[in-house]
Amino acid sequence: MKLKYKIIPRGAANGQVPLNWVFLDKKDIDAAGLTHLDAVRLIANEMGTDCAAVDIMDMEGVTCTSDGIIAPGAVCGVASVDHRMINREFGYLNVSPIPFTEKMLEEETHMKLWLTEPYHGRTIYKGPSTADRGARASHNENMTMTGRICNNNVGSEVMNMLEMTEILAPYFGIYQLMTGGDVYIGKAGPIVSVGIGMIVSERHGRIFGSDNLGAYKAGMTAHNSGKYAKTVKSDYPAIVAPKSVLAEYTLRALDIGLVPGLDIGCSPACIELARAYGKPVAVDNISDRAWEELESIGFTKDYVTSPRDVLTREEIIKYADEIIPGMDGAKHYAASEIIQDQELTW
Repeated sequence: MKLKYKIIPRGAANGQVPLNWVFLDKKDIDAAGLTHLDAVRLIANEMGTDCAAVDIMDMEGVTCTSDGIIAPGAVCGVASVDHRMINREFGYLNVSPIPFTEKMLEEETHMKLWLTEPYHGRTIYKGPSTADRGARASHNENMTMTGRICNNNVGSEVMNMLEMTEILAPYFGIYQLMTGGDVYIGKAGPIVSVGIGMIVSERHGRIFGSDNLGAYKAGMTAHNSGKYAKTVKSDYPAIVAPKSVLAEYTLRALDIGLVPGLDIGCSPACIELARAYGKPVAVDNISDRAWEELESIGFTKDYVTSPRDVLTREEIIKYADEIIPGMDGAKHYAASEIIQDQELTW
């Protein structure tokens, strides 16, 4: 029997990737007649004495980014493997599908995008359910780990804990790698560092696995660290999609009336896309703590509410590199330069 997988090898992108990162497609696991955990065990054995973070992908499903943007494909399981071993308690974490309820749409208004084409009817995964997490405490509810590595935030942030190195992969970057698209890799920088803290209210999210409806809402910051938010992740390399891809998927949310700071995140990317598209930003719903972080990177209330030329969808996608800020010294790569197709036999 054979199992296909993809791997970003340690040292890829001129040394910016600090550990091996393996991606399994759910359909390949199903075709091999394996459970997800059995597939991870095969990967662990294949890696030998090396270590790896593992993401299991359902490319037929959909997920939700930390901005609250529905996206094609989804992480449906994460793992950490080391010396052919998987820690019994913290080495593997399943991500169950989220069932549809009217209450969810009322409480998580960004999820309205899930009901539109091409997402309607597709299975959605976000973060692990209560049953998936089991007895895990809140500080490790969305991660797996070994003695050497940590696979955090449902497969979007992996760390070499011995060397204290880390790389981020916001979801659209993972999607590009899985579908053979282009990516950019560089330092996250202060704007992305602030932006990734501007999350939305949700249950079982990819960043917060438990119920954060009362703790965080659109317009608030999860970092909650004032002027220091711009330094939290700024030095980390990040694998991101071209800004035109981010623009395309975010515009779909704006098209159905979702508002940054009210329904979707108040990240600089969401704010700038809304401004360019002539759509509102819920400036009065953005918390003082979130404004403090935004102001540290030049996004004052006066700036956000200032007039600018309104562009068409096509113009925004074409000029997305100029419209969406963030990423320092990013270099373009084809997926084939970063991620390798492999196959193991057992």
